[in-house]
Amino acid sequence: MKKISLLLSLALSLGFAACDDYDMPNPPAQSNPQEPVMDAATLQMTAKPDPTQTIDLSSISEAGEAVELARIDNIENLPAGYALEFVAEVAKDDTFTEPFECSTTVTDNVVYANPDVLTDAFRSVLGTIDPAAQTVNIRFKAYAVNGTSKARLGGADVYYCPLTASIKPFDPDFTVEEAYYIIGTCTDGKIDPSTAILMTNSGKSPYDDPEFSAPVSVTADQAANGYQWAIVPQSTMTAGSGVVLAISDENLSEESKGYLKNYQSTENYPFGMIYQDQTFLITFNAKADNDGLYSYSVELATPVFYTPGPSNGWSFDNSQKLYPDARYKNYQGYVHISGEFKFTTAPDWSHINYGFAENGKLTTDGSAGNIKVNQNGEELTDGLYWCSANIADLSYTATRVNTIGIIGSATPGGWDTETQMIPSEDFMTWTLTTKLVEGELKFRSNNEWDFNNLGGSLDALVPFGPNITISGPQTGENVTITLHLNTITEGVSWYTATIE
Repeated sequence: MKKISLLLSLALSLGFAACDDYDMPNPPAQSNPQEPVMDAATLQMTAKPDPTQTIDLSSISEAGEAVELARIDNIENLPAGYALEFVAEVAKDDTFTEPFECSTTVTDNVVYANPDVLTDAFRSVLGTIDPAAQTVNIRFKAYAVNGTSKARLGGADVYYCPLTASIKPFDPDFTVEEAYYIIGTCTDGKIDPSTAILMTNSGKSPYDDPEFSAPVSVTADQAANGYQWAIVPQSTMTAGSGVVLAISDENLSEESKGYLKNYQSTENYPFGMIYQDQTFLITFNAKADNDGLYSYSVELATPVFYTPGPSNGWSFDNSQKLYPDARYKNYQGYVHISGEFKFTTAPDWSHINYGFAENGKLTTDGSAGNIKVNQNGEELTDGLYWCSANIADLSYTATRVNTIGIIGSATPGGWDTETQMIPSEDFMTWTLTTKLVEGELKFRSNNEWDFNNLGGSLDALVPFGPNITISGPQTGENVTITLHLNTITEGVSWYTATIE
């Protein structure tokens, strides 16, 4: 190690010196003082993790060891009495946006990190508690430290030894499988993958969202005999036997909410029972509570919402429909509104109808007032609206749709400029005659990507679906495109379009 020069020693001493003795008229306040900087020291490091190998934090922790992150190959011009200290920044990608800072230790020129700290970093930057291995990015801030004196090597924008590492974090304190199935009446009481009903969550890791659900449609004959249901995990379905999650108490089999517990498929476990011929959503939480029980609910799953109002003569037959998400909680769709309307769960007034409670809020009080589109301060006008109704928090939106257009590589304006469509008098049909070339397009509302756009295929358009491929006979100089907002195939698609 080279001896530091007298000039460098003087510079460092100035860098570490306090400013109390420096007389400056009206010195400005400094809320975030700069760290002292050591520019002369030269540091060389090598990444320790093998990018082809996964770091198993649980195994390292159980062995009472720490994780080797980097090796110090060389350090020059470090003043006598100073030691190196490192802070590791962990991020999900190499932009290091919002990194997680980890303390480290240095032993025999190797930089180590605690497995617990790295698990916290992993979960923070990736936003998951899933125990599966994933790759993170790591880099280091280096400091020279002597007692209370501390200076950063190279300055605020200097980092050392950037690396990527495949890390398997600690397992959570519970286990969730990737898939769950409903068995019972649908499988003739057997564990049968060909007829079992697959349950799904929001699409996140089941560790981050352990709530699974599936709709079941109960026929009149099934309801008369009692529709039976229980839940099995993927492991049981694959093996043909194993754990079954069933009603914790047979006396509670008809309850709409309760708890499931673990049985073996060889046991005489009690089924949940449904005695109504409607569609229900069965939901359960795959993370057991402290007593080893799994909460569940059986709720009416309304397939569509109707929107009677003046625009359709308060007629349910002519009413536009809102369609639900996978959880049957949030309903959305295009609606022609003339001032006011209501949401109903059936094509009549005998079931649940939602009226106005306050701005943006619904009530199930059947005598409540109609929902008026000017209740959010907008002018009372006739037009097309994108509506949503959330039955979980009884909220609603009704946003005016001013334009619908096509956009994409197949259209005249490419992906930069919309080509506007023309609405019919009732706003339910939009048309355009234009030139199309081979490529892709989407239907977009209000010239905004975030508001709503339709994609997928022409006979199955869904909100925020994939780009629509245009080719062959769909191309040409005078192609007429028609978007239909009133021809919905229930359970298949929301809207359709034609190109002639």
